[in-house]
Amino acid sequence: MASKGKKVDNQTEMGKRHLKISKVQQQNLVIVLITSLLIGVSVVLVGYFVKYIQFDDKVIDAKEAALRDYTKTVANIGVCKKPAGSVYTDEELKSCNPNALDSTNLPGSLRYNVMVGMAQNTDLESVARDSDGVCYDSDGLKINFRALYDMEDNEEKRNYYFGMMKMCSSLRVIPDALPPLANPYALASSVNYIFNLSNWQFGSLTPGEPTEGGSDGLGTMSANFSIEGDIQNTMNLLSNLERSIRTFEMTNASIEWGGENDLKFSTTANAYFLTAPGIKEGTKTIKANK
Repeated sequence: MASKGKKVDNQTEMGKRHLKISKVQQQNLVIVLITSLLIGVSVVLVGYFVKYIQFDDKVIDAKEAALRDYTKTVANIGVCKKPAGSVYTDEELKSCNPNALDSTNLPGSLRYNVMVGMAQNTDLESVARDSDGVCYDSDGLKINFRALYDMEDNEEKRNYYFGMMKMCSSLRVIPDALPPLANPYALASSVNYIFNLSNWQFGSLTPGEPTEGGSDGLGTMSANFSIEGDIQNTMNLLSNLERSIRTFEMTNASIEWGGENDLKFSTTANAYFLTAPGIKEGTKTIKANK
């Protein structure tokens, strides 16, 4: 009997042992599953944060590239001092004052090339108008307003000298040839000047309404005018219109013979002007992937 009881106890003990092993295995399995789940979640999160960081880097690179391009544009124009760093800060842009700058300190910029180079070009000087008395001193010598501008500290006087530089500059020929805005009165004045140069009094002159241009940035103003006189004087007038630095494009014309050496000439001509430049802010979309 004793041996039988001992056998039963051994079986019970083995059953408990198997039960403990089974529970340990279950616990290990649960731990492995939880660990695998945590590792999987960690891998997903790491991948997400890596992509997020990469996307942030792309955005930062794009912003820095835009700032560099903006700084390069401002520097090329020559309206601000050079930045202390690689790009302009908000404070530097706010304190930027083009009128307080000496153009000779900005070599290579558009401002320097225009104010120092082109404005002193002798070929342009020969074309530009020299009839303004305010541009010359009592001895008949042209006043060097750029030198006065560079030496002056008072901002109000600097603004005056800057305006006189533009008025007396050889570059006046450019706005004379292609005005920066639509001005029918200026067009009528130009036509009247050509007529006076040709010793003519026009019979009629009617400036038309300005028309904005397209993508070329040019607008047009039409002018209807007529003259009546002898052939030689008429041809002289047409020759002066052709030589004018301001372009006149005749769209239609009519000629009526009034006698042996007289004719009546009527035409519609277009003159051009620059439309206001439109500066638009661009938006660039940065995508996380292709």
